[in-house]
Amino acid sequence: MNTVKNLLLVMVAGVMLASCSQTSYKKTPGGLPYKVFSSGNDTQRVYVGSYVKLHLTQKIKDSVYFTSTEALPIYFPITADTKPYDLSEIWTKLKVGDSMIATQMMDTFINRSPGNVPPEFKKGDRIVTTVKILGVFASDSAAKADEEKGVKAWTANEAKVIEKYLADKKISTVKTPSGAYVEIINPGTGNLPDTGNYVLVNYSGVSWSGVKFDSNTDTAFHHVEPYGFNAGKNEMSKGFDEAVMFLRKGAKAKVYIPSMLAYGPRPTTPKIKPYENLIFDLEMVDIKDKAPAPPAQPMGPQPGQQMPQQ
Repeated sequence: MNTVKNLLLVMVAGVMLASCSQTSYKKTPGGLPYKVFSSGNDTQRVYVGSYVKLHLTQKIKDSVYFTSTEALPIYFPITADTKPYDLSEIWTKLKVGDSMIATQMMDTFINRSPGNVPPEFKKGDRIVTTVKILGVFASDSAAKADEEKGVKAWTANEAKVIEKYLADKKISTVKTPSGAYVEIINPGTGNLPDTGNYVLVNYSGVSWSGVKFDSNTDTAFHHVEPYGFNAGKNEMSKGFDEAVMFLRKGAKAKVYIPSMLAYGPRPTTPKIKPYENLIFDLEMVDIKDKAPAPPAQPMGPQPGQQMPQQ
């Protein structure tokens, strides 16, 4: 299930903001000011034990810190465990179609737990959270089925974007089983790798927006040597792992990977946006039957090591 761990830290910190003490805002028992915009739906209420599907946006000083509105929704269970000044006090007041806004000041969170505050949060920060309830499910399995349906539709749309790009540029590719696209530039020689073979590759990765985010051939990234891994063993992202299975020794290719076969909502670097498709230049340097054995540890005392006392 999708999670928002970094957001939950903030939610715990929800406190009353003086400017929100208007009559249009209510306060939770813990003092969190909020306002609900009702959809008029009285049948599908959020309740303890249900699983909720929603879009959530958080702004800090009017700048967007996080949003799911242009991506996949968030799913999580509703429990009886609530905390003061926390959005958990509000969930059961909402229905499908409702929107909610809550405003928090970071000062109280900093004062209560200064050691757990991420560095991007500062004293005086105002955090505004808006929520739109999209669905309520009676079980985890029902929520997961809905989420999987959404992921499938999202992935299909990513494929359309990539396929249009390839068609517009008249690029010929082969498609991997899960849906990455491999443009063979140099076919190489010899056999294709088998699952479990140890492969050595050179690569450069570029985000769909054109930002180079990693490379082992560019000295700017400080690791200029072939990268080795066991092919087909899920040691790499799915799109990358499947693509190398199409490359013989010496082959060069460009690989177009939908975000859901790469890093999806959780990229490993800020140079990649959440749900951003990626492009890799790949070169198959070598294919070995298996990974090399780790270097043997030398016997006897090492430089600087003291001999054991008799």
